[in-house]
Amino acid sequence: MSDNEEQARFFVRTWAEAVLRQAERAQAIRRKASQDDRNYERMEDWSPPMAVLEENFRAQWAEEQQLVWAAHQLERWDARLRRERGQEPHREDPFLKDVRDALEHLDEVDFTQDQAISPVPVKGKEYIGRAIRKLPGGALDLHLPGSALVGGIPPQAIEARALETVQAVEQELELEQREQHDAFLHAAQHDPELRNVLEQIADFYAHPERLIGPPLAQGGNLDTATKRAATALEPSPDATSVSEPQDT
Repeated sequence: MSDNEEQARFFVRTWAEAVLRQAERAQAIRRKASQDDRNYERMEDWSPPMAVLEENFRAQWAEEQQLVWAAHQLERWDARLRRERGQEPHREDPFLKDVRDALEHLDEVDFTQDQAISPVPVKGKEYIGRAIRKLPGGALDLHLPGSALVGGIPPQAIEARALETVQAVEQELELEQREQHDAFLHAAQHDPELRNVLEQIADFYAHPERLIGPPLAQGGNLDTATKRAATALEPSPDATSVSEPQDT
């Protein structure tokens, strides 16, 4: 795998997970806003004031705009990853792109009631408001309609795409780890020294008391265990290959 492909896959996974996290945040504030709206209409002593509803609307608007942005980033990086692999990128969702562009340049357009509209095109600056002119009706609704996201985007499709992407990447990583593990085991079968080291490591984890002694293995004193380990590693007298000269 090339560095470009590996980095592209990293960003695909990053933004897919971000979409799922952001979707949960957007759903949470949407549920809160809906509950507060119903309680407000009851006009009871415990009903939330209008300030709470306005705060909910601001929070929901921001969370859903961030969800649209994350979904757009996922789409772009998924296309990059597929190009790195020599595959044809998925067809870009033009509606998602137009809504994302309209939101990015929202500070350049005009507003009327609950809509953002394109200003009258000026020669040399026709690009201003172009994304909004591409939207249905040539405007971006500022209210949050029904179960749709800001701009009227259905959230279910965005979340399903992100979940599918996350699962695909995780399956790839799992397969790579399995292949690396199999390759390592294959190498160990043909390398006696490596196999011996692995067996010693496995034996140590299975029976740590053989090297460090029962005290540490059972939560005992570290100094005692260290001395045991040092003693175990000292060469035996029989292993001395050269004897000391005797005094005559």
